[in-house]
Amino acid sequence: MFGSSKRAVFKPSVYESSSSRRGKRMPRWLVILFTGIIMGAGGFWFLQTNYGPKRLSVEESNSLTNEISVLTQEKQRLQAELEKTTLDLDALKKSNSAQGNTLQSSQERIQQLTADLELIKKAIPADPSGNPLGIRAAEFDSAMGKLDYKLLIMKSDDAQPDYKAQLEFIVEGRYRNGKTGYAEIPPTDINITNFQQVGGSLTLPPTLTPRKVTIRVRSIDDQKTQANRTFNIR
Repeated sequence: MFGSSKRAVFKPSVYESSSSRRGKRMPRWLVILFTGIIMGAGGFWFLQTNYGPKRLSVEESNSLTNEISVLTQEKQRLQAELEKTTLDLDALKKSNSAQGNTLQSSQERIQQLTADLELIKKAIPADPSGNPLGIRAAEFDSAMGKLDYKLLIMKSDDAQPDYKAQLEFIVEGRYRNGKTGYAEIPPTDINITNFQQVGGSLTLPPTLTPRKVTIRVRSIDDQKTQANRTFNIR
């Protein structure tokens, strides 16, 4: 009764039945959890491998990056060209608009000048000779040995075609000694239009002062006289 106070320690017997240890197995819910994780990972790997997007290698990835960079630069270049072309087109439209306005203004000016010219023609005295051409006006500046002239030659019929002609001068004057003298000037070629202005300078004998001049216009083709008029020089 008063022996040792140590308690006896329980030791399972090797002969203990397996039913007494059944309660120490892994919980069922934990097994299900692990099984789901494993199946989910396997399914994801299967889908990624067979149906997912292909994974690129390092070389393929670098090549794709370079292509994207080149395409980006090309896009920027084309965008810059488009902007420049747009600006050039706008400038061309403005230029065409300005040219159109200038053309319209020029046409209106031509019409006005044509109307003014018709009034001038009517106001200028007619050539009394009644020839196909009329020497309608003449202006002279004379000096000893020289005669400057300005002429206005007009067709009597504006419907007649233009043609080439020769202009002739026969100058009558007085020499320094008081004698009368003449100078016949070699003809010059002119173009005859509806409204032709002709000017020039005639070289005369050194001591001859012009007093009168006769002007003739001859057609080059048939040498017929188309105009003939005499003017006194003052």
